[in-house]
Order: sequence, then structure tokens, then C-alpha cells
Amino acid sequence: MNYEGVIEQSTMGLKELMDSREEIIGYIYPHVPLELFMAHGLTPSLIRALPGTASGFEESLQTFACSYIRNLYSQRANGHFLTLAGLVFPGNTCDALQNLGDIWRIRFPDDRVFRLTYPVTRYSQDESTTKFLTEELKHLSETISKTLNRPFLSESYNHAVELVQDFRNSAQFLYSARVVNPKIISYAEVVGLVRTFLTSTTTSSVSSVKEAAETVRNKANEVGLSDSIESVRQAIKSGDYSGVKLPEGLETPRIVIAGGMVEPQAMATLISDMPDVHESVIVLDLLSFGFKTVFTESPSTSDDPYLAMAQSVLTAPGDPTHEGLSYRMDAMKGILSNLSIQGLIVCEQSFCDPDQFEAPSIEKAASELGIKTVRVPLDPELSDRGRVETRIQTFLETLE
Repeated sequence: MNYEGVIEQSTMGLKELMDSREEIIGYIYPHVPLELFMAHGLTPSLIRALPGTASGFEESLQTFACSYIRNLYSQRANGHFLTLAGLVFPGNTCDALQNLGDIWRIRFPDDRVFRLTYPVTRYSQDESTTKFLTEELKHLSETISKTLNRPFLSESYNHAVELVQDFRNSAQFLYSARVVNPKIISYAEVVGLVRTFLTSTTTSSVSSVKEAAETVRNKANEVGLSDSIESVRQAIKSGDYSGVKLPEGLETPRIVIAGGMVEPQAMATLISDMPDVHESVIVLDLLSFGFKTVFTESPSTSDDPYLAMAQSVLTAPGDPTHEGLSYRMDAMKGILSNLSIQGLIVCEQSFCDPDQFEAPSIEKAASELGIKTVRVPLDPELSDRGRVETRIQTFLETLE
């Protein structure tokens, strides 16, 4: 299925929910506590840039607004947004996102806009980071309760924790299975399932991921790969790769895709459409809408819910907001050096300063391991698709 087809498929369930009068709360930044929204009786939906949305200069946006921000704003200005109960913007992640939330309140005053402010670091000796985020989550919860008249219900919270954990367990297995054997399930199918879940976080979308994982698990059992897959999953979660044993005779090249808020499905489509290239070359992505969401730990139900959700959000791997540069580079090196990776595609959202600043460090870290890299500038419309495809294809040829 092409990129646009997956987008349409993932939004069908959301439209059905809205037709049945379910209340949807949108969020822009992927590292949010889905469980909090569901505890308030809301269905969370990740709002993402869409291809085909005309975006360009907009006097309300500052000049540093990236193509992603402009696309989101244009969707709303052009009337392409579904009617949402509310929309959650992040604070303290990047200037462009914070500016977008401020402008949104002014330009669209009828929209219910909320903000979740994140800490500037993941670690602190006195646990001040976790305390800060805990209080921010409490404030967000109280604001949702007052604004939407939907209280936080413990029973709904516990159900949400279980549901999201089921998704992550299954999705982690699928990601890890592809590391061991990229042909056991297509990359496009895996990221399509993740997209559907994030677009409408429901029992139905989780069931689809669990069914796919069960099918792959049966295949893995038949060929004796289950233990290897589980060892990869545990290694990625812990950062300790000493117990990983990949099968012999792995097909090459094996590449990883790194970057921030880039759509995994777009990358799957780009590579799948190239002649003489099979998407099994993609072993793993480290993208915000894929890997970083899937490998975030679920909150515990035994602790204070807001503390547990804060601790969960802060485990999102490789996120610039929560981790220092050296930590992120070391984590990436662990993946590249232990999972038999030959190449790294570094995706850069057009005009995104964080992506531009981080790319040289990613290239340097990969170079220290003898792994080749290529930088690919992207925008949500894939407006320079021909040049991007040529660059990726040439890169893959050099690996072969």
C-alpha cells in the first residue's frame, strides 16, 4: 500500500469514532502519556503532517518554523482538521513547536488548546526532573477535567495502562523480529500498524498489532528464531547487548534510519518504490513516530499515577529533550555496533534546527564505528522525492 493509502486507512477508524460521538484529543509531540488522556475518557490521536497539504509562507509563523510546523498550521488554516475536543502542544521541546502553540491560541480561539511542558534534562541527582514533570501532568489533568468536564478515573487509567503495554510489548517484538530477519514481516506493515494505533488508540488497533505479533511469533518458532528475537528486544530496552546472538548468514546490506519527527511510512514507501531494492534492507528505525514511541516503558500501576506516567515519558529513547548528546550517541552506537549494521540514513526535517545540529554528531558517531552514512533532507510533501530516491539508491549501491 502506498503512503497516502496507509494514511487514509489509519484515519478511517478515527472518523468512525467521531461519527459515534467519541471525543478525540489530539497531540503534536509523540512523547505524551496516552494513559492520562484515556483516563479522562478521551481517545488520543497523534496529529501529523500530511502529504498533499499546501504549506508555505505564513505571516503568523516565525521564519524558523520548519516544514513540519508549516504543514500542521496549513492543515488547520485550510479546514483539513477534524473536530477535536482539545489539542495538546508541547512546551520546552523546540522553539518552533512552542511558537506554533502560542499562535494557534490566537488564530483559532475556539480551539481548546492545552500545553504540557517538559523538563530540559532526563537526569537529576535529586529527582527534580521527575518531580517537575509529575506536577506538569497533574496540572494538565486538572485543566482537562475543568475544561472538558471529564474527571480522571482510576479504573479507566488502569485499563489504559494495560492496553498501551499490550501494544508496546507486541510492537517491540515486531521491531526486534525484523532486526533478526527483516523479511519475516515487512517494514511497511509494522510502521503502518504503529501509525494506526497512534492515530486512534483503541482496543481494535491494539488487537491488530497483537495479531501480527502472534503470526510472526509462530513463524519465528518454526525456524528457531524466538530466543534471538527476545534477546534483541531485551538488549534494546536495557542497552546491554552482551546477550545478543544474531543468526549466521545475514543478508546485506543492513541499514538503520535515524532522525526525529519523520514519518516511517514515508521512508518505507521511498525505498520500496526504488527498482532492484527490497525494503528488507531497513533493519530498524530510530524515529520518533516509530522506535522511540514503541520502546518507551509503560507506567506502573502500583505507584502514584502521575509519578508513574512522568517516569514512563522520561524513558522515551533517544529523545533530545530528555537525554544528553553523549548519552544518545552512545545508545545509537550500541545498536549500530551490535546488530550488524552497515549503513545509516540520517533524515533531516527541512529547516529543522535540532535535526541540523544533531546530524554531524550522528555522522561522527557512525564514522567511529566504520559505518557509512548519508544525510537525506525531507519535507512532509516529499517535494524533492526524485533527488532523495537517487541519493538513497546511490548510498545503497555503495554498501553493496
